[in-house]
Amino acid sequence: MCAKTYREGSHFFCGDVAGISQSIYLSMYSQIMKSGWMLPAILMLALCPALCAEDGQQQIAELGSCKLASGEVILDCKVGYRTFGTLNADRNNVVVVPTWLNGRSQDLIPLFGSRPAGQRLVDTTKFFGVAFDAFGDGVSSSPSNSRQQSGPAFPVFTMEDMARAQYRVLTEILKVKHVHAVLGLSMGGHQTFAWSVLYPEFITLAVPIVGSPQATNFDQLSKQIVIDAIKSDPGYQDGHYTKQPALKLANEIGVQMLTTPAYRNSEASRSEYEAWLAKIEAPQRQDANDRIWQAKAIIGHDVLHGKSIEELARSLPVKFLVIVAAEDRMVTPAPALAWANATGAETYISKGECAHLILSCDALAVRERVERFLSQP
Repeated sequence: MCAKTYREGSHFFCGDVAGISQSIYLSMYSQIMKSGWMLPAILMLALCPALCAEDGQQQIAELGSCKLASGEVILDCKVGYRTFGTLNADRNNVVVVPTWLNGRSQDLIPLFGSRPAGQRLVDTTKFFGVAFDAFGDGVSSSPSNSRQQSGPAFPVFTMEDMARAQYRVLTEILKVKHVHAVLGLSMGGHQTFAWSVLYPEFITLAVPIVGSPQATNFDQLSKQIVIDAIKSDPGYQDGHYTKQPALKLANEIGVQMLTTPAYRNSEASRSEYEAWLAKIEAPQRQDANDRIWQAKAIIGHDVLHGKSIEELARSLPVKFLVIVAAEDRMVTPAPALAWANATGAETYISKGECAHLILSCDALAVRERVERFLSQP
């Protein structure tokens, strides 16, 4: 996959593909045109290993069918993704970043960049970043966009199903040979654990941030409450709505659980409560069924499959950096900390008031640790 596309006349072609520079492609193009060959654009594109796109541009991989752990199948399976930086000649400088709950790959764009700033975690001068849209986010295959399995007919999926589909994109579409690291926040952290268990020889490093190898009872309850709130909305109509339901209660619950009382209280003064509440209750981007299906995936999240955390963690060659938030109310930190303790993995416990929204108040500490960890061979 190329990092950039270039235009010459009416033709578009790739640059920076596996170490091939723009100047080489321009030279090739010049020689072909001077020879008198009027090649169509499609032949120029054939020089690329995959369809080219600018850094961060939304792309869709069409995988046909995706068989799930349940035995069900996602038909016309699609996975959204964005790439950043340049894939090296060995195709192994890859850092994978899956999306968080109700997030999309566009939300991950600030995590990639060529200069240290803000929330950047992946240095694109060194790494080829791949941001993935998870199933159920409205970009990858979801209840909201499936033509053959629309709405409630869409099969329930797991974190491991997401990782398997992402693996197919890397190996079948991008021709990646090895992944240097997988890192993710929240549900992206859950997927990071899934990646480590499914493909321990394919990845070297893992950085789950406010993620977990297994949803605890409290984690499951917090998602079940949101599901019940969505289903109780009169506009939901058992998932067969033609207009998005308001979901005021579900939105209120989600905001309350996402961070600490201190952080929420700092967002507005008491006199501004009504305006603050209206903002919280406002309709969200995500489709109602999509929200339920991703919440179900978290409720069922468990990469242990009957093993103890210690047994499974110690059996894997993947090296971990585990980052949690001490006051997290969305993802209980204990399972991730137990995993780190079992393997002697580096750990960072954030004490910030933003808690699960860790990059909102503790981005510098997280960035420094992540970038240092990723810099190892």
